[in-house]
Amino acid sequence: MQELTGNSQGAATPRLSLETLGLLCLWGLAVLFRLWDISARNLWTDEAWVALAALAPTPGAALTLGHSTPPFYVLAIWGLSHSFGGSEAGLRSLSFALGMGSLILFWFVARRLAGRAAAILGLALVAVSPVLVYFSKELKQYSGDAFFVVLLVWLAERLREHPDSYAWLALALTGPLALGFSHGAVFVLPVILLVLWLETGRPQRFRVACLGAFWALAVAAFYLFFFRRQVDPILLDYWSGDFPDFSGVLPFLLWFGGALGRYFHYFFNYFFWPGWGWLWGVAITAIGILALSRRGPRRLLVYWGGPLLLAMVAAAFHRYPFMGHYNGSRLLLFSAPWLYLIAATGMTAGLVWLWRRPYRWLAPVLACLILITTQPLAVVRENLHPQANRQELKPLAAYLQSHLRPGDRIYVYFHAIFPFKYYFRGNLDGVLWGKDCEETDLNLSASGPDSPRRLWLVAAHFMDLNSIRLFAARLLGPQWREEAIIPGQNAALLLYVPQGQTMTTSPNALPEPPQSGPLAPPGGKACRENPWPPRP
Repeated sequence: MQELTGNSQGAATPRLSLETLGLLCLWGLAVLFRLWDISARNLWTDEAWVALAALAPTPGAALTLGHSTPPFYVLAIWGLSHSFGGSEAGLRSLSFALGMGSLILFWFVARRLAGRAAAILGLALVAVSPVLVYFSKELKQYSGDAFFVVLLVWLAERLREHPDSYAWLALALTGPLALGFSHGAVFVLPVILLVLWLETGRPQRFRVACLGAFWALAVAAFYLFFFRRQVDPILLDYWSGDFPDFSGVLPFLLWFGGALGRYFHYFFNYFFWPGWGWLWGVAITAIGILALSRRGPRRLLVYWGGPLLLAMVAAAFHRYPFMGHYNGSRLLLFSAPWLYLIAATGMTAGLVWLWRRPYRWLAPVLACLILITTQPLAVVRENLHPQANRQELKPLAAYLQSHLRPGDRIYVYFHAIFPFKYYFRGNLDGVLWGKDCEETDLNLSASGPDSPRRLWLVAAHFMDLNSIRLFAARLLGPQWREEAIIPGQNAALLLYVPQGQTMTTSPNALPEPPQSGPLAPPGGKACRENPWPPRP
């Protein structure tokens, strides 16, 4: 017996070392993906208004300019910008730190909520998920959504194991901190309370009630001071298609089916060939739900499904989009860690179940089918060089600044306003700011003593180049003609002169970078892709 014990211990040592090495490789790959391109990619429209808030002179001004951004996130990047400068990498460093923090904490939580194989596979999914990687290097708060849900669950799990005063205090103080960084925390906190109420004994339930009262006061304070000011009718109208349709049973089921399809497509589409992502996502998640409901721990299902259910309730009251169109599922990023862990549980449980059947050859066949339908090279390319919301306006702003002449005027397309303000280093006096992306009839005379000699149109975040040229034609009318165009990646600089005027020289065109495809959805939705930023 001692020999058997000794042999098993000796065999465990190299296995543990290989596992540790594998975990270090995963974390190293995650760091590489999240750091690569963090400074090279230009700020896009939504990032740019957060960047301008970070550069504000005072914290109060930063909160005002931050608009829908959670207050603690705005204040944190304001402090970063005033301490280390306003570069792209510096401003995005907070998102990077939150993204890495969620990855590290995920491993410790996953070991409590899943088997070792499922925890490792779940960690791999979280480490290389293009969605989580992207938001770890975007100047937005969504990486904080994932970080704080993992932090809260980790603290709750530690409290279940060691319910001392320090554990209660840490969890209690983390709740308001999470509310300040993540809007999604308002759906997570009630679920944490529910799990603690069900999992702890009667003597501890009074503490759970006190914790709930404290968090309720925090939610009320944040609503009074911040959240109610962020409710915008334009934004609610934009998300109207993502609110439940209660006109009948069939319309609701059609809406709900479409919402689920968008949700699984959003979080799994990069991993598999087109058309296979949502299919594998639904299948392995369903198997994971079945396995957890039978063997547990069932609280993982509560951590995942509870906040989603509350988000749907909020959507029913037209207060929060549910699995939205056009990348709107990013607002449910707080569910991503548990979705990936449930999917990993389903994949491992399915393979183990097949391996124990008489026809065990089905297990390697299924594993090979999953591997064949994956697209690892596409995942690597997207993680190293994300194409989502990529708009390279910085070189165009520098080009415009160096080619301006006396008498020139500048018109900035609505969705280009914030990145242009961030990148343009010239005088902004006299710049014509777009009122919306369907504006017509600028009434800018092409003749007379006060008319400009040339008009530059700065555009970004549009469907395609042809759409912005048609927009310019409607805006300026027949008195102006296009003289030159300097294209960038999902950005453009167009030069117009009065009809009949001949230029002696034309600007040198910048080399056109590879296009990443349309940013806005087809079907007339280009203008409504980003309605939130207020008009300057």
